[in-house]
Amino acid sequence: MLVGEIQQTTIMIGIFKPGSQPIQQYHYKSAFSGGLIVDKDKATEFYELANEYCRFIVGNEITADSVSHLMELLMKLYFSAMYLPEAEPETIDSSLVPLESVQIRLSNHISPVYWEVFDPYVEEEPVCGDLTDDFSDIAGNLRNGMKEYEAGRVGNAVFEWKLSFNSHWGQHVVDALRALHAVRCR
Repeated sequence: MLVGEIQQTTIMIGIFKPGSQPIQQYHYKSAFSGGLIVDKDKATEFYELANEYCRFIVGNEITADSVSHLMELLMKLYFSAMYLPEAEPETIDSSLVPLESVQIRLSNHISPVYWEVFDPYVEEEPVCGDLTDDFSDIAGNLRNGMKEYEAGRVGNAVFEWKLSFNSHWGQHVVDALRALHAVRCR
């Protein structure tokens, strides 16, 4: 059992565009949850960002005009996930059910296929990547955590987001950003 008093401190970190206000701000207030300190404000902010990404990729056709916004969402997700707190699951009985497939619509001007080297420190031939696979895998991993968050299991949500970021969807973000950067700069 944890005994003690939690001090609430507000710290702001921002991603800035030159000459403008922060794109993203974080306010940290910690609280005990499941024997760990879980940052509920940070988890809520991440949930809202994940929800925005999922709504965007499912509800819109990805066009040359929307690539910059998609890149911004992906960068915010990546940055935010890097700073999610370490967490342990609050329960071990929650089961993640397979999610329905996500339909991604790409404009005819954006090829879903790109070439990538998955490990830049190993000499290997480039392999084929797929933007639709990247976007849907990111959404699937985010939705697993979102379901936990919506069920009130914030610690489980943070654990799922952090684990899947480090093991899976973080790499999809990096790969997709490289391909989208090429599309944006054509």
